[in-house]
Amino acid sequence: MKTRLSIILVCLWVLVSCNPEGEIVQSASAPRIFPDYTGITVPVNIAPLNFKLEGASAIVLDIKGEGSYRFRSSGKTVCFPIRRWKAMLEAEKGNTLGLCIRAKVNGQWIAYPAFNWEISPEKIDSYISYRLIEPAYEVWNVLSINERNVETFDERILAANSLTGRSCINCHTSNRAPIPTTFLHARSAGGATLYQRDGKIRKVNTATDSTAGAAVYGEISQDGRWGIFTTADIRNGLHSAALERFEVFDGSSDLILVDFENNTVSDSPLVKGPEFQETFPCWSADNRTVYFCRAEALKQPEQTKQMHYDIYSMSFDPQTGKLGGELVKVFDAAARGKSVSHLKCSPDGRKLLFCASDYGTFPIWHTETDLWMLDLRTGEVDPMEETNGAFADSYHCWSTNGRWICFASKRDDRVYGRPYFAFVREDGTTTKAFVLPQRNPDFYLTTFKSFNIPELYDTPEPYDARDMRKFYFGTETEQMTYSK
Repeated sequence: MKTRLSIILVCLWVLVSCNPEGEIVQSASAPRIFPDYTGITVPVNIAPLNFKLEGASAIVLDIKGEGSYRFRSSGKTVCFPIRRWKAMLEAEKGNTLGLCIRAKVNGQWIAYPAFNWEISPEKIDSYISYRLIEPAYEVWNVLSINERNVETFDERILAANSLTGRSCINCHTSNRAPIPTTFLHARSAGGATLYQRDGKIRKVNTATDSTAGAAVYGEISQDGRWGIFTTADIRNGLHSAALERFEVFDGSSDLILVDFENNTVSDSPLVKGPEFQETFPCWSADNRTVYFCRAEALKQPEQTKQMHYDIYSMSFDPQTGKLGGELVKVFDAAARGKSVSHLKCSPDGRKLLFCASDYGTFPIWHTETDLWMLDLRTGEVDPMEETNGAFADSYHCWSTNGRWICFASKRDDRVYGRPYFAFVREDGTTTKAFVLPQRNPDFYLTTFKSFNIPELYDTPEPYDARDMRKFYFGTETEQMTYSK
């Protein structure tokens, strides 16, 4: 990256270059572009960061790095030609770019203070999936799971419940291996868990007579064989408070281990029973430890606001397929007046990314929810102030290389979750976040859907919505059995 002096020189050059012919007014305020792409770090392979400046009738954008680049618009929107964009980022990877906008507003040319982009040579995974769904509780049966190429604007539908009898489809998750193993759940009659490994799709029922239900939240191990999941009695209710609209809580919850090779489900007395509730498990980087959230079981919903989940761990032996050892409290969230959820371990095994809320287990409806980062070596926690927004940040994941995180943020309007990215520096701290770019900058203002559970992976799924329909209606379900 360039030194601080170089950045200053770049900004001075850009300011000088921004003088158009004729009268110009220098603004003291930064340009209020949408989306906010000012002062961010971006991957070298990201799609064009198209944006708009409301009220502008013409825009000239000058960009200065090792080279100089100029982009013009005859309206309020700047849309980068994708070939020029990719060539610029490739030429400038590892550099700091200075950007200066001048715009014609109400007949007057205005020059705005310059801002920077850091172009990281660390690529982000090429694909992201998300569930598009209404942001409130009134409509749940009109949804789809979409896959988007983050290097372009290409998008396709992986599953649509208009093709599966309006059933609920959720939790599309990847293990982010070089050849990913993935799963998603299709509920209601005819549904089960879709398990995809090496291009082959299976339909499995993870519910057994000896466990509390089918798999819900969870992850698949790096080798694709094991799954660690919650099985939960999920309930919901409405709030009467002004900012709190909806609450989701567990009447009960335990953990189960799924062996996809032997078609068995097992558990452990350490994480089974009514005294405690366990949820949101994840694997360590070496798949020998399971991290999860745990709280003393209280009466629901009367004591939901007293529910504070801490982070625990237990060992796993992949040779025997057994959960065991002893429970270890990894992070005492309750002592900080917080409750944790949605655990995700970094690919290098050093960090644990999670949601911190005031209480409970379902943070997307809590406006105070932030992302926190726990250093598993030192026990120190980073509240990620540079990355978090004003409203709920949740549903996060890591890129395969561990240098990027993606999450759903409601920072823009408190209602709609949108996919945001942030860079993870060498020291483990994270940068200001930016939203997934769209071809039309007005996209997020005209698309009334939330982007739930954004998930990064580097290889596209081998199926689409038509295959999903065949899977739902025409594939025989494999019944798993309980194993002690």
